Amino acid sequence: MRKSILTIFTIFFVLTLLSSTVPSIAQKPNAKIAIVYSTGGLGDRSFNDAAFRGIEAAKNAHSGITVAQAEPKGITEITQNIETFAAAGTYDLVIGVGFTATDGINASATKHPSQKFMIIDSVVNLPNVDSVVFKEEQGSFLAGAMAAMTTKTNKIAFLGGLDIPLINKFLAGYAQGAKYINPNITVLKTYSPNPSIPWTDIQGGKTVGLNFLAQGVDIIYAAAGGTGVGVMDAVATKPKGTAYAIGVDSNQDYIKPGYVLTSMVKRVDVAVSNEINKIVDGTWKNGVTSLGLKENGVGITDMNYTKTVRDGLFANDLTRWNITQNIRQEIIDGKITVSATSTNTPATSFKVSFYNTTATATNPLPFNILGFVFAIALIPILKKYKKN
Repeated sequence: MRKSILTIFTIFFVLTLLSSTVPSIAQKPNAKIAIVYSTGGLGDRSFNDAAFRGIEAAKNAHSGITVAQAEPKGITEITQNIETFAAAGTYDLVIGVGFTATDGINASATKHPSQKFMIIDSVVNLPNVDSVVFKEEQGSFLAGAMAAMTTKTNKIAFLGGLDIPLINKFLAGYAQGAKYINPNITVLKTYSPNPSIPWTDIQGGKTVGLNFLAQGVDIIYAAAGGTGVGVMDAVATKPKGTAYAIGVDSNQDYIKPGYVLTSMVKRVDVAVSNEINKIVDGTWKNGVTSLGLKENGVGITDMNYTKTVRDGLFANDLTRWNITQNIRQEIIDGKITVSATSTNTPATSFKVSFYNTTATATNPLPFNILGFVFAIALIPILKKYKKN
């Protein structure tokens, strides 16, 4: 009996030891990944490049990963690339970058139910697809607030790649953030001048930027991929400190140092690397993940090239940066609700939400008027006291 118990114990111990040292069957330490970028391809210094950084981060974390990449020129080619990878049956995950991959992912995921897929910026409700979307309106709200606190003309603008719901989320948040600071600010908008190349038209972006500047705009937010680089070229024709662009998706502050006020960052890189990590460790599952300020999925850059603006006092002895960080926390706490569609003034205001004062954000007072009047009134009393 003792011998049987000892034998059972020994077998249990060996199995336990093996299970702790041998990877689970579901794990993929040598995972094969396929990724299909959005039109515009790598080198856009924006959306696609952010996805690429996620791939590189995953490869650095897991030496056994191999990646196949495709840079399609159009939507038809995106669909073809996705199907080619899916039909191969050799990839642990096929990634579609951007809403333009929606039809391709939907078709291939339906046709190949055992193949795992990831799509960014769109939702495909299938059991073998994980969809990751972002609350772009929340990060854009911060960009709009910073723009409203920085503009000298009270006229700012937005350039979108296409007039579609996804891009209009950027516009909605931007306009709400600006009007939160100054309800009377003017927010102009337009879209890429050539719809056939909305994300790669640098010259078209520059033309749009110059037109905005000619109308008195001094800050332009571009959510148009590579086309937005043209906006940066436009503001760089002005004396430094008189006009700014706002970058998007990736940290674009470095492209025109001192001319890019800040960038609204979407952590596409984190979304991609996290997805691959789940494949490697065997925790991947389908569903929909939405990333906002609370999840650090969106935000604005630290403004390393525009520190003077960032650290400049705006109201009540707070810097613009302090104020945007306060706003960020208010959004996370649910005290400010950012709409994904409306560009109207938010229900709460800058003055009411943060400060119990009569000073407004659009015309901050350098000192408390009542306090100054009181001090003047004390002068005769103090003189009389000194004589006595």
